[in-house]
Amino acid sequence: MPEARRLLAAAQAAADEGDAERAVRLCAEAVAAAPDEALLRLQAALLHARLARPASALALAMPALQDGAEARLADIGAMVADRLSALGEVAGAAALARRAAAGQARPAIRALLLAAGLPAYRQSLQDAPDTPLLEAMAAAACAEPSLLASADGAELARLAEEAGRDDLLRALGAAAGETGRARLLEHGRGAKASLPGLAHAATHRPARAALAFAAAHAAEPEDASARFNAGYAALAAGDAARAAAILAALPAAGEAMMAGAAWPHFGELPWPFAAPPEAARAAFEALLPPGARWPRIRLVTPCLNPGPWLEETILSVARQDYPAVEHVVVDGGSTDGTAAILARHRDRLHAVLTGPDSGPAEAIARGLAGSEADLLGWINADDLLAPGALHHLGAAWAARPDAGLVHGFAVIHRARRITGVQRALADGPQGFTPEGLADVFGRWGEGAFFLQPEVLVARHFHAALGGLDASLGAVFDYEFWLRAAAARPRIASAAWPAAFYRTHPAQRSGRRAALAAEQVAARDRHIRPAPPPGRAAEIGARLRGALGAPGRPARWLLIEPACAETVSPAALAEARAALAAQGVALALAREAPEGPPEADLVLRIAGAHDGPAWAEALRARGFAGPIIAWCAGDDRDAPSHAAMLRALDIAVPARAARRALLLQTQALVTEAMPPPTGILAEAEAAAAFAAGPTPGPAEAGPWEPGAERLAAALRGEGPMEAPDRHALAVALLAGRVPVMPRGVADLLGAEGLPEGREARHALGRAMLLAPSLLRLLGRLRALA
Repeated sequence: MPEARRLLAAAQAAADEGDAERAVRLCAEAVAAAPDEALLRLQAALLHARLARPASALALAMPALQDGAEARLADIGAMVADRLSALGEVAGAAALARRAAAGQARPAIRALLLAAGLPAYRQSLQDAPDTPLLEAMAAAACAEPSLLASADGAELARLAEEAGRDDLLRALGAAAGETGRARLLEHGRGAKASLPGLAHAATHRPARAALAFAAAHAAEPEDASARFNAGYAALAAGDAARAAAILAALPAAGEAMMAGAAWPHFGELPWPFAAPPEAARAAFEALLPPGARWPRIRLVTPCLNPGPWLEETILSVARQDYPAVEHVVVDGGSTDGTAAILARHRDRLHAVLTGPDSGPAEAIARGLAGSEADLLGWINADDLLAPGALHHLGAAWAARPDAGLVHGFAVIHRARRITGVQRALADGPQGFTPEGLADVFGRWGEGAFFLQPEVLVARHFHAALGGLDASLGAVFDYEFWLRAAAARPRIASAAWPAAFYRTHPAQRSGRRAALAAEQVAARDRHIRPAPPPGRAAEIGARLRGALGAPGRPARWLLIEPACAETVSPAALAEARAALAAQGVALALAREAPEGPPEADLVLRIAGAHDGPAWAEALRARGFAGPIIAWCAGDDRDAPSHAAMLRALDIAVPARAARRALLLQTQALVTEAMPPPTGILAEAEAAAAFAAGPTPGPAEAGPWEPGAERLAAALRGEGPMEAPDRHALAVALLAGRVPVMPRGVADLLGAEGLPEGREARHALGRAMLLAPSLLRLLGRLRALA
């Protein structure tokens, strides 16, 4: 133990002197001398975090900080977590803070858990929500109720509500109530003007509520919540014309703007359990153009164990009082009481079809088959039509019966709490193009197109397109819109809210990452986005300028935020020499300089959640050369990558299987190449492999220098764990068979793992810094 302490002190002294390589080596020796000493490991982790080595710090700290650790260990663990958070490693920081907070945690540790945990939880929503993290944050906040008075407390409450965790929300509310001052859920920007009306509505005083809502709209005409409330209050009073005038100008809005919106009520009951008064219905009837007839509309609701929402869907269609509607429910074999609901409302339905199907697309096709209706549509069993929807849509189409599509706009809600307004084709029907729809994470994700229940399709147009593709699970409607856009239909629109679109944790589209992959695959059947000719020419000109600087080497700046632990001095020297022979001068940095970079080309090894800010900052500082991201984390968070690529010139995918998710019209996306690892120089790796095993341990921690890790791997036999690309390179360099998670295995591409030690070693060498950068240089020269 004294020897381990001496080595750790020497490592800290080396770090103070700026000798990071020696500090890492001494730190590894200290841990090896006392591998079970938790305090020493945490101190070593803190040193690695100080040296900007977050992965190494986390690997050292996590085994040392068990749940319920004593206060001293929890404090050091929190210090490590705080440094990890500052380095941008919020997931690791949150994991470590959870363990620290589970011990004898001080208030500052619980605050740290929220500060790191909230962004980490938001990042997890793209794949699978980290529910244990949400629960841990709620427990920490309840144990320290003063946190609930902060913005982080309000955000935690919002996320708990969004996740459908009313139990956590109640616990947070009870804890906040004990302080007597904490406001758990702050009112959004759209709430203030509507508060008096909301109070009257909550106490069942509809007339007073209507007056208050009208006054709020008059005082704040730009307030989306006030406009929404005033419009539906006018409709509840029977003044459908005034409602239409108010609601027609309702803007696209998010949750903050709609925070003061009240669910529509008619009399004492909410929609759809009560309908607008007769005066409103008469006004809806008067929308029909002279001499026209109401088009017949068939709506299909596919369902399988839809729960109680189906009844509301049925009522929302029936309460339209539209004279020519056929509502068909297609039940795939529900066992949750759906049969009783259907029996209770059978007289409101045109038909009920039962029997197994392959999914909602096939169910909708069954429900539409043989219909002679003029307009066709479908509405899921968790959505509702809005009051007056069919009259407004039917009248708009009757005025333009040559239209292939007719649509209104959608109101988004969560358990009748209005969370947004989506105005499809707000810039006009000319925006309904395959190119626009192909922007999955841009225009589509931002709500430029249909959610679905707010649009109807003319029967002749539906037939010409061949209907829905039943082979698709969740994105059959998106694929249908792609085909529809390619046909360039005439489009009629109604400036009226046509549907209430429900969001909830259980809906199919809640699987964001899986949905995105399916959507992109469907898109690629029809169109693959690429920069238009003008943008491609601009990228090419920038690239040629950067690679052909007259009279001097081309200057590359490689930004690798994790370079302290992923690029050794020997690997950097080797890469510089190899590129210098090709006329390129290489510089390495953790982040871009504050001023304009002295470089012709900037290349960043980009993580999953890096976003566009770093590239935008480069442009703001006057950098005019090409900006390139090597997307090391492209197996996660496709929306973050899409936002980043809009600020770039070139993207290099790490995984061939993920390249399609990166395609868009701003950045040129190359073929996939595994991102480099610089933990060893190629010459070092070749010499070690040729020399074979040397005496020493057969295991090495990920915090040890690359040479020691490879030496240990060469001593071992059989499969070797490879949780990341750097461990994968070590395993391959040793000729071992790596055991990899899917995201790492995908780096090997379609070729997969080669047979034989020599072939695996050769593949590992190809992943190292110098050969990887030379390969990229060749590809960029070909592009230029």
